[in-house]
Amino acid sequence: MSNVDNLRVSEAEREEASAKLAEHYSTGRLSGDDYYERLDAAWSARVRADLDILFSDLPKSAPQPPQPVRRPRGGRPRAFPLIACFLLVAIGLMVMGVPWWIFAAIGGGALIFLKSHRHHGHAHHGHRHTHHHVH
Repeated sequence: MSNVDNLRVSEAEREEASAKLAEHYSTGRLSGDDYYERLDAAWSARVRADLDILFSDLPKSAPQPPQPVRRPRGGRPRAFPLIACFLLVAIGLMVMGVPWWIFAAIGGGALIFLKSHRHHGHAHHGHRHTHHHVH
């Protein structure tokens, strides 16, 4: 065992090992039992050798090229997180006894507002303002 093998591992190294194990599991190199056993070992690893042994029978994964960051169309945030939050709150309040039709009315009103807001927002972009001088 070299001095490198005796170095303590950080939380970030444990997370990286967990991600690599998940990659090997997703490609079918590890069975479910192997994956969970190695995952437990990764999180309880204290030194580098504890992590290295988890990958001794697995190929080294090729480094992935950086993926370009894609922005949502139009530069606006996507609506999914807002819809998911709305649904979670609505379900929680319905469980507490609030009638479902209240949420349907709020959701319908929000959709109508968004459609009218989008329509008015795009109408001004195509017009050029010209000034006419009257003599």
